[in-house]
Amino acid sequence: MKFSRNDRLRFAYGVGFISIGSIHILLPTPFEHMFSAISNSTYEMVTILGFVLLVCGVGLLIRRVHKEAAIILIVLMLIFIPLSVIMLTTYVPGPLGLEYEPVLGYVRILAFSLLIWFLIKACELSPRRKYNKTKYDQNI
Repeated sequence: MKFSRNDRLRFAYGVGFISIGSIHILLPTPFEHMFSAISNSTYEMVTILGFVLLVCGVGLLIRRVHKEAAIILIVLMLIFIPLSVIMLTTYVPGPLGLEYEPVLGYVRILAFSLLIWFLIKACELSPRRKYNKTKYDQNI
């Protein structure tokens, strides 16, 4: 069975999202520091984000990615970008110390924008996308 480039990318994105989502659920402590500037219930936020990433990864692996699901995930990630901006302006005690917090804030902003780009690319890889384009393309 020969796989196309889109199939390989879909598989890679699916495995990546599943692994990152499972890390969010199994090891929430590193991620709790990131969300502690906004909410006191950081464990719930990290767990919800982990489950969202798991659902996205499983959806990519079973080839049932809907554009609406990817848009919802993009909106969820856009919510976390102001969190990174707050991390740039306020100090939350972290594992590396005060002098590394601005660097971590910039890394978080880059990581969230890269994740949003990955979600957009994963949406373009959807096998249902070609059916929407050719729905009314009929030669009579």
